[in-house]
Amino acid sequence: MIQINWGWVAMVGSTVLLPDSRAGRVAGAGLGALALALAALRVSYGSGSLPSNFAAVETALVLVGLAALLGGMVRGARGRRGVMAAALAVVGVVLIWGRLGTIAGAAPLGGSAAALAVVGGTAGLAWATAHWVLARVGPGSGTPQEAVDLRSVAVGVAAVVLAATGSNLLLVGLGVLFASFAMWGGVSRPRGLPAALAVLLTIAALIPAGWLFFAIAGDQGLALVTLADLPLSPAGETLLAPLLLVAAWSVAGLWPLPRSRVAGITGAAGVLLLARVAFPALPDGLEHWRPLAFPILGIGVLQGTASGRWPAVMVGGALMALASGSAEGPAAAWCLSGAALVAELIPLLWPRHLVWVRCITALVAGYGVWPATVAGLRAEVVYTALTVVGAAVLLTAGRRVDPSHGQIHISRFAT
Repeated sequence: MIQINWGWVAMVGSTVLLPDSRAGRVAGAGLGALALALAALRVSYGSGSLPSNFAAVETALVLVGLAALLGGMVRGARGRRGVMAAALAVVGVVLIWGRLGTIAGAAPLGGSAAALAVVGGTAGLAWATAHWVLARVGPGSGTPQEAVDLRSVAVGVAAVVLAATGSNLLLVGLGVLFASFAMWGGVSRPRGLPAALAVLLTIAALIPAGWLFFAIAGDQGLALVTLADLPLSPAGETLLAPLLLVAAWSVAGLWPLPRSRVAGITGAAGVLLLARVAFPALPDGLEHWRPLAFPILGIGVLQGTASGRWPAVMVGGALMALASGSAEGPAAAWCLSGAALVAELIPLLWPRHLVWVRCITALVAGYGVWPATVAGLRAEVVYTALTVVGAAVLLTAGRRVDPSHGQIHISRFAT
């Protein structure tokens, strides 16, 4: 599995280095197909030999992914950076070649051809549909990024610090509450009930959750190091898990909540709430509510991909990884939420500098897709596959950028 990890890093790095934005989108979509195939192989690898039908679908995904990746490299291989990107992509493919051979060796030729026709045809139809829809949707309207209120940024950063360093459940919850106020201030039109919805939902979720935790903990207290030892019944976890999920989702900036220009910052506080509280203390509760949480988060990720709201997309992926309850969830969450936080802060603090920091941020986010996909497939196969495939299709078909959000231009870094 070490070779897969390094191979994945190399392929993500090749996409980051591409100097052509359109080629980078095509190559990125190919990475989505490869991530889905390799993650599915990892999840099912311990079950012995691969079933022929499964191997045929895997082979089709690999061929489509390699075609898109290498097609993007051929299109974008101009100049020194393009050549470096293409060479790095070849290195990545070589590193994962052993796993690709495992898939191809178990796949029958006829079944692979049929699966390739179905997967390729479905991908083409989905791309044409997404391209037609997005071409007829007007560009998002929002306040330019330069108009972001720095007070909202400061409150959001303080909220993340509090949620990350607080040793008590109350401190983490207070950090999420501060994040909701920062998100309110970062909304493009911070007036009216819709703009304040994040604050209202957060308060409505955290107050009963805190009361329940207090009632259950008693004299034991609510220190984070002892939360896993609380005498929580399955019914208690079932009541607490949705409250924490709602609180984390409320500050993520995902659809249908109003768009916020600090979603990457505030969303990191929500990720910390799940990672430090719900993930270790409420595993059964997360499992109970996972079939409802995954489609809601997945739709938010797809809408964010269509509108170019990349920090919100990263936060949504981190929340899905943690909601899966899988062992790979925390690693994926740290990569994606950390990248979202840096991606939101860098354009605000250093708009014309530190371009390689942005490049590294994109690389970290791209790497996080791999464990996030593995974690999702371990928990919810259908929703995870639809989210990954939908994001890949929208990545190639979409050209819109939400002006109220900073975008990581992974292929237009100044030298």
